[in-house]
Amino acid sequence: MTKSPHALAPTSPEGAEPHHRVMFLSVGQTPRADLIGDMLTNLDVPIEALEIGALDGLSKAEIDDLKVRPGEQSIVTRLSDNTDVVVSKPRIAERMAKIAAAFHPNEFDLVVILSTGLFRDFESTCPTVNAQRALESAVISLAAHGSSVGLIQPLQQQIEELDIPALAPYKISASYATDGDRKLLASALVDLADAEIIVLNSVSFTETDRQMVAKASGKPVVLARRIVASAIRLLLHRSQPVTLPGVSPEFTEKLLRLTPRERQVLSLVAEGLSNKAIARQLGISPKTVEIHRSNVMSKMEVTSSNALIRMVVAAGHP
Repeated sequence: MTKSPHALAPTSPEGAEPHHRVMFLSVGQTPRADLIGDMLTNLDVPIEALEIGALDGLSKAEIDDLKVRPGEQSIVTRLSDNTDVVVSKPRIAERMAKIAAAFHPNEFDLVVILSTGLFRDFESTCPTVNAQRALESAVISLAAHGSSVGLIQPLQQQIEELDIPALAPYKISASYATDGDRKLLASALVDLADAEIIVLNSVSFTETDRQMVAKASGKPVVLARRIVASAIRLLLHRSQPVTLPGVSPEFTEKLLRLTPRERQVLSLVAEGLSNKAIARQLGISPKTVEIHRSNVMSKMEVTSSNALIRMVVAAGHP
């Protein structure tokens, strides 16, 4: 690691189960209370949150060396002084992968790769939520359902850089806006007028942004933070939750049919992972995953993974 992780105050709903140690790994510098605190507020899971950023402990010269160069894809992130910096996507992803690989087995109950735009798997001996994979899986499930999807990127150059092989068969359009910038968000909606569903394609976008875009467009709006929070909730709930905030009674009733392990499998299936990848994260055999997956599909009353993912996305975006 680049430095000791920063610990946030634990969240502990009354009468809740023991705290889960969750490591949030971000692209920039910590602390990111604005981002992580917002997600924790909307979770009914007791969490001891720790965070570490790929740029933590680096000097200005070292950060400058990671800035995007001609021919490289870019990603924008935030420094501890609340300024933004555009860095090289492949080089920062490599740095984050090394941090994730250094975590010890069972050191954390969950590792959250808190960035969209990083198109790679992160090897970890802990169960992992990859924000990009979870969001990408959600977009694919929506597009496959016959919906044209509009992505709002945080950087203008990311429109030209947009290269998601998994989305190639689908009708995807893109524009850009900065989080909190109502004028740019409104302009992006003009560009995406033909899209049936809008995706705020960065964890920097807030619930306030989502509500504004939804009101202005009259269309469903998918928020990356909600996708990640939904995955965290499903992976960590070991007891049977009575209710889930903001989730329909129908979805909650079906979720209550699942065992704790089946809820973990549900979340990882919704991230688009294969049985082998799920087995590696949970420390079980692919055959066992296959059995759990079949049980999940039956209990949730769906016949395909895409239908299951759409259900999870809809549950997190009432």
